[in-house]
Amino acid sequence: MQRRHSIRHLAWRGGVAAISSALMWTGLYPGLPHIWRALSHHDLGERPLRAAAIEWALSAALSLARPAGFLPLPGAHTRGPRPIILVHGYAMNRAGFLPLAWRLRAAGLGPILGFEYWTLGRTAAAARQLGWFVDQVRTTTGASHVDIIGHSMGGVVGRYYVSLAGGDGAVANLITLGSPHTGTELSALGLGHPTRELVLGSTLLTRLAVAPPPTRTRLTFVWSRGDALVPGAYQLAAPAAEVIILPDIGHVTLLASRRVARALIARLSER
Repeated sequence: MQRRHSIRHLAWRGGVAAISSALMWTGLYPGLPHIWRALSHHDLGERPLRAAAIEWALSAALSLARPAGFLPLPGAHTRGPRPIILVHGYAMNRAGFLPLAWRLRAAGLGPILGFEYWTLGRTAAAARQLGWFVDQVRTTTGASHVDIIGHSMGGVVGRYYVSLAGGDGAVANLITLGSPHTGTELSALGLGHPTRELVLGSTLLTRLAVAPPPTRTRLTFVWSRGDALVPGAYQLAAPAAEVIILPDIGHVTLLASRRVARALIARLSER
């Protein structure tokens, strides 16, 4: 359903993927963010060393699984209540959702579809593309609504779509996992537009914060105090959002957590 990209664009994506994978395989991620947070006396939740070790193992495993992002996700043909669109985070692809997609499919939810976007680009552009994708999914499946689950930057893209790009009503549930709705200092260390758009106090995040809350889309924000990239203890939710804060799960580990999956399944099964 998504448009084809040029060779140059695919080469850029390949380069970003290679850098991301190298950071994860060497342990620079999650090592450096956890060390920085610890030295800055930030709240890293319960059992931070254990959380960091699990985060490293899972990040490396999902990096190896990245080529699976060219394939449909588990549950792509499930006939559930509504289509579920999964929106990946910065420098990732939809393969990161494999563990969660398996659990959503086992719960009878779906069909489950992955949305790919250029994470070095502008959030607004990604949100517009997401809107086009939602329209295509609704036309193809005949569904009146979809659910969106966004991880990290993907959650901000989903919130922009719902709050500022006409998605309120087309989306029944927007669930974000570890998304920097208040911002994160560590985004300044990346590449592209997110280095400005996802930092604390950015124009984009301020605009989202003052936007009227959606009236027809239910918001659920999931954070963890053990997340060294986007610490849940320092994030502020939208007035209409339900908030879940976990004590001991890393940023990428949110994608594979059974506790997170159970919470998501409960919400997506409600209507």
